[in-house]
Amino acid sequence: MKIAVTSLGSEGDVRPYIALARGLGTAGHDAYLVAARRYQERALGAQVSFRDSGQPWNEDEYRQAMRAVLAERSFLKQGKLLMAAAQRELMIALPGVVEATRDADLIVHHAADVTGFAASLVHVKPRITGTLITDFLPGTLAATFMRLGARFMDGIFNPVLAKAGLSPRRAIALELNESPLLNLVAVSPLIVPPRASWKDRWLMTGYWFLDEPALEPDVNLSAFLREGPPPILVTFGSMPALQSAELTDCIVESATKAGTRAILQAGMSSVGEGRALPDSVHLVRYVPYSWLLERVAGIVHHGGAGTCAAALRVGTPQAIVWHLGDQKTSGALMHRCGVAPPPIFHRKLSTEWLTKTMQRLTADGGLRTRSRQLGVELAKEDGVTCAVRAIEQAAAR
Repeated sequence: MKIAVTSLGSEGDVRPYIALARGLGTAGHDAYLVAARRYQERALGAQVSFRDSGQPWNEDEYRQAMRAVLAERSFLKQGKLLMAAAQRELMIALPGVVEATRDADLIVHHAADVTGFAASLVHVKPRITGTLITDFLPGTLAATFMRLGARFMDGIFNPVLAKAGLSPRRAIALELNESPLLNLVAVSPLIVPPRASWKDRWLMTGYWFLDEPALEPDVNLSAFLREGPPPILVTFGSMPALQSAELTDCIVESATKAGTRAILQAGMSSVGEGRALPDSVHLVRYVPYSWLLERVAGIVHHGGAGTCAAALRVGTPQAIVWHLGDQKTSGALMHRCGVAPPPIFHRKLSTEWLTKTMQRLTADGGLRTRSRQLGVELAKEDGVTCAVRAIEQAAAR
């Protein structure tokens, strides 16, 4: 079976779909990833065929757009800015996704990917959705808001459908999110117990992890890790900082006061870049979490679903400084699971909070024990294999 797997968004949004495409290929299917060109190297490195969606990637433009979103204090206006930016990206990606899926037998698309949805309509091909969070499943508060705001979303999504030559539709956000064939949820039932209302409509498979080839670490990073106790990793992933220098100073001061060492992963926040750092703080850029998280005492991050899952998998305690969207609920979820203190909004981040949090990540035996327990249990799951089997069964019906 020829299966196109489409996704959009940040690294955390796309990596699980690379893992799924690889799992489908291992099972004997002709599976390939359709995504922005920036993910081509990651896909090919995982031995996954890749087709370019045509989305350009300009890091400076992304930072500028996201800083404008994060600088907006009104959540309503913030949402409008996000949707406007998303519409621009969707309009650019649409022709590439439609062309890349033309010869597919089945399209598996991210539940927020309108281009994959449109392609299935254009080609009259069956589709399956995948989601990395449970926020928008029935019975949740976010799902209620989505239903109330579905007509507003039509104004964002219908121009994308029109560009594909499709007629306008109503409540696209609701139709997009649910395939009549199969809907996969790449979340462990150990972390979010399934609700009765999800039965037969959404299948919780467990997380889709992308294991990469064995890493030959940077010599300086290896030396830093050997020179002292496990450090705290601080990263904000795809979230740019409104003031990178001030954020770096806050992290360095907090680590010093907490008596801990720290690794700063620059990411889109650019923390640590262009600054003189003490010997107790080390700056890195991209390092696979599957390698790095096993070697740190804890992680402070933005609450992205992929980062939460990666920390859960290796049993690393975490603390969430959320910025927008589902990050807040992810942070609350990690706290309820007993692997993180209560999350904090990024505007409220302070040296006092971060110092106490770093101390807790290194010294709280309860956090560490619970994190390790969950890591052991999650190791028994194989979300990708579960998803592949479900796709095969659904396609055979």
